Amino acid sequence: MTVADFNRAVRLTVSLAGYELLTQRKESFLGLVWPLLQAGGLLLAFNLFRGGAGGLEIILSTYLGVLVWTTASTVLISNLRILPANRELITHIAFPHAILSVVDVSVKYLFFVVQVLVGVAVWLAVVPNEHWPLVLAYLPIYLLAFYLALLAMAWMASIIGAALPDLSFLLPPVLLLLLALSPVFQRTSEAVSPVVRLFNEVNPFSLWVDAFYATIGIAPAGPTAPFVFLAAALAAVALARVLVTACYREITKVI
Repeated sequence: MTVADFNRAVRLTVSLAGYELLTQRKESFLGLVWPLLQAGGLLLAFNLFRGGAGGLEIILSTYLGVLVWTTASTVLISNLRILPANRELITHIAFPHAILSVVDVSVKYLFFVVQVLVGVAVWLAVVPNEHWPLVLAYLPIYLLAFYLALLAMAWMASIIGAALPDLSFLLPPVLLLLLALSPVFQRTSEAVSPVVRLFNEVNPFSLWVDAFYATIGIAPAGPTAPFVFLAAALAAVALARVLVTACYREITKVI
């Protein structure tokens, strides 16, 4: 890719992302507010289900974990159907189709960053943390890694969704169940069965939540967590980009 091609891709991504944000604002007030309410609504539902136990520290940390999980799940579901949903655009305009996932991830990530920065600021203000300078230093590394991981997942999901279009309708209730069994609500491994514990150890969403908790000092994974996450995310993006380049040309012929 030349510098000119890269600049055109960036301008197109910014233009499409701006159009997506404008469309959400025009269509309904909740179009912009919904991502801000979704994580809080899930937290409230699960907290009531558990009997409302937990102080402010538990509520804040759980909210932040739910925020990571719901952002990842909405990116996954939307990109499973992103190619069929943009069929008209793909068939009538020549552009790099991988940009569609970049735009979708970027818009959802923007909402995520706003919420997580506010949440972490409140967290640091109300929860004593003598390592807060490290939190502020490691958080940008995590945020970069999370964006790259979302992008890699989005590209892979777009390929899978083109082959299995019904998957986007089957996954939401499964992801909701997995959230209840994830480290967000099950902080100790003894609280879950060995099968669930094993699944959390290989489930990317659970690993991303664990890395976030380690970044802000909740989980004991250590200061290397965001760096390991970044290295894995870079490798995943490279692999997903190769697969997208190989598969999109054939997929777009049949959607």
